[in-house]
Amino acid sequence: MPRLTAVTPSDRRKNRRIVPSPKEPINININGENFIDILKANDISIGGIGITVPHGFRKCNLNELVLFVIELPIKGKKKFITVQGIIKHVAGERFGVEFKNMTEMARFLIQIYISSRIKEESIIEWMRYKIGLTC
Repeated sequence: MPRLTAVTPSDRRKNRRIVPSPKEPINININGENFIDILKANDISIGGIGITVPHGFRKCNLNELVLFVIELPIKGKKKFITVQGIIKHVAGERFGVEFKNMTEMARFLIQIYISSRIKEESIIEWMRYKIGLTC
């Protein structure tokens, strides 16, 4: 199983975040106590996922355990994984989720996705992400 240990400059993040390709977004079905929604990921790491909620974040609470079905585009095919996560921070329409109780298969598929995106990722995409020009 590949092991990714890259660290971002941010102290609060332990793992490198990868921005999905605009041509192959990561779709997320998110289910909480008072809501259900289908969204797109801003970024993903082995430890969590960043998501934008265009209609706001009215029905969710910090540290709430949420169930996700994540659609990862890997080698032209869609791989579905189910993970639990805790909403760790909210900033406007964006929120960050830390994965919890992940299966080995889910971890493995996320690592494969991250490895494939690292190979594809161009410096322009990386720079756009860093200055906030991508969703």
